[in-house]
Amino acid sequence: MSTNSKKHHYLPQFYLRGFTDEKGFFTVYDKKLDIFRRSRPENNFYEKNKNLIDIHGEKSLFIENMYSHLESTLAPVVALIENSSHKDRILSSDIIVRLKFFVEIMRWRNPALDDVYKTIVRRMKIEDFGLNVVSNNEEKSKEIEEIMMQEPVVWQMLRPFMAAMGLGSMTNESYDANKWNITYQEGGFPILGDFPIIFNPATIADNINGEFIFPLSSQRTVIYSKTNGLKQLPDMFSIDKDLAQIHLAKRFVCCKRGEYLKFMISLYKKDKHEFTDKFFENIFLAVNR
Repeated sequence: MSTNSKKHHYLPQFYLRGFTDEKGFFTVYDKKLDIFRRSRPENNFYEKNKNLIDIHGEKSLFIENMYSHLESTLAPVVALIENSSHKDRILSSDIIVRLKFFVEIMRWRNPALDDVYKTIVRRMKIEDFGLNVVSNNEEKSKEIEEIMMQEPVVWQMLRPFMAAMGLGSMTNESYDANKWNITYQEGGFPILGDFPIIFNPATIADNINGEFIFPLSSQRTVIYSKTNGLKQLPDMFSIDKDLAQIHLAKRFVCCKRGEYLKFMISLYKKDKHEFTDKFFENIFLAVNR
């Protein structure tokens, strides 16, 4: 993307293109306005100037440029998986680390976590991000660090580092790399919401092995959970996953098949009261059988 754009996408455009039809479009549903529209990735899942910061009166795109650089390094990984088949042993240790990093970036840059991040960062120190102020006076350095961590603009600049911090769990001896799976759904048309990561409520408090489902494209889904070698998605799992995407979305969901999206929105409205923690836990149980 152009870093001069005012449209700061929290879901990258290269990622969104994996959910479009052959003409590059998808149908978007607005949960707030209860309307459908046909559109392209560049016009969706962004906030205007979200990552523009003001440093002593000077506007800076430092954060947006950082995200753009990270996207350029991770897009080839997504493409590699997209072009693979279920017969390929695609999940090398390097690919797993990059996938984990991508998931963490998608998690922490999302507007749905704005308030969560503000709460967390107020309790953190700058060294928690792997940074520190260097000077000949240690006491003065600590004072500067404390002053910096009181500044909202510093909080903004540190937010991309939250993704890197999420990689720390992978160095823990109890981390289970065998729970990484890619499922294949050729010709699929899944629903994608504006907060696309589905966490398992039963393990969300586990900072090491918390389970999740992450749609990588219309045809590939990342699952971090025990799946007993699952490569194809069961039909009921796919439906429940799409309903979960609708429920978790703060406002927008999309799908390359407009009629399917309309049907699923209607189904969601009818069964809205059923989307409890138990519903989400059962999604993970379905792939563990």
